[in-house]
Amino acid sequence: MKQLNIYTSKYENELRDFAAKEAAAGTIAIKHSRTCEKRRLFELCCVCLNYKTLPESLTALLMDIAEEENPVYRHSPRLREMAQSVRSSLVHKQEVKQMRAFLAENKALHLEGYATFRLSEYREKLDMMIYTLVKKIKFSKED
Repeated sequence: MKQLNIYTSKYENELRDFAAKEAAAGTIAIKHSRTCEKRRLFELCCVCLNYKTLPESLTALLMDIAEEENPVYRHSPRLREMAQSVRSSLVHKQEVKQMRAFLAENKALHLEGYATFRLSEYREKLDMMIYTLVKKIKFSKED
């Protein structure tokens, strides 16, 4: 049983929902949660009960955050649906593997930081999807 501290500055509601769902599933046990006004961070301290499924759940949450951080996907529900299709790909499996390695070495996870700096392959895939769509639109307008 490993303790994990998860921090966020923008996604407190999403983290609370995630924690409630995972606690109900028996994946984690919540020790405490608090808001640090001085640093403007929300902290969730939990104990990992089922280490096999937690990295996959956390990766899904982080992919949602990566989509929310991208201005194009943030404002287009249709593009977000397309991004959901990437989650069944090899990229998703690779990100879960990296999350397992990260959790094995670290006791703290900052959601926005991880989504920005460690989900590079997923963010690159999202950018490639946008580029492909823009290119198709450009070619259809030229015809």
